[in-house]
Amino acid sequence: MAYIFISGILHFFMIVLGRDRFSEGLAKEMKAGHVRIESKVFPDGESNFKISDPEQLKGAKVILVVRGRTPGMNQDKMFTEALFVLDTIKELGAKKTCLVMPYIPYARQDKEFTPGEVVSLKSVRAALSSKCDLMVNVTSHDFRQEGWIDKRVYNIDATSSAADFLRGMGFKKPIVIAPDMTTKGNVEILAKAIKGETLAVYKKRDYITGEIQSSAVIPDLTGKELIIFDDITSSGGTMYKAVQMGRKANAKKIICIAVHAISVYNGQFRKDSIDLIRDESDEYYASDTIETPVTKFSVIKQAADFLKKNF
Repeated sequence: MAYIFISGILHFFMIVLGRDRFSEGLAKEMKAGHVRIESKVFPDGESNFKISDPEQLKGAKVILVVRGRTPGMNQDKMFTEALFVLDTIKELGAKKTCLVMPYIPYARQDKEFTPGEVVSLKSVRAALSSKCDLMVNVTSHDFRQEGWIDKRVYNIDATSSAADFLRGMGFKKPIVIAPDMTTKGNVEILAKAIKGETLAVYKKRDYITGEIQSSAVIPDLTGKELIIFDDITSSGGTMYKAVQMGRKANAKKIICIAVHAISVYNGQFRKDSIDLIRDESDEYYASDTIETPVTKFSVIKQAADFLKKNF
């Protein structure tokens, strides 16, 4: 990435601003500079954010990365960090700004499930996208497929990153299941990439009680490797039921893979959802859109390839 000296200070043409390994990895992939964000919490619970080297942002294209970590992910704090820091980036004289939120807060609240329910994601996206030139998310529910909502907002489909990860594991004609029909198309893409076959599980959720009912016609899987792929796991209920179906069908090995793995205590099973799926399956993998105990593959290259062409 090109850079120049102004008054003895090194200025990068592009800066990635963030606090963790994802932002550092993105900067390295893009050959850009990296500036850290520091934060603390006051006794009353208010968050305070600070850009460690503000001079580097003047005149630069700045990519702000805000990413969650689970267990203990605070989506409200992710939202306020993005909101506050984007304003500061502009005040510091950035030439252009991009917000990369691999997992966008309130991503699961993308439509009105019951009458009068607030569509929180719509408000979050509108507030954040209005403060930057480009906003990039990964496998977000309100897209359902890769594409533009408008020229300021883009969704990266992480299926190809998952396929690249699985391709190197030496599967022989595995069966790939979508535990939720909303991911059926992505499962077909994934199965084709690793030369597997597909099955679909139909899910119905009671939006009052949260109870999940899953159904599918699954043939005998004796001697077969079963891969269960979902975009988001939260309580773990959908993935768990798919694993149980695989066990009943005598699958030789069950591998669970998710783009976004959220750690939530599951009261029904009295377990953390990540531990629940990890204990019930043979292997459980997630991407680095959220930092988790099962993070094993990365979407950084996909994000960098898109940003190099579009920002």
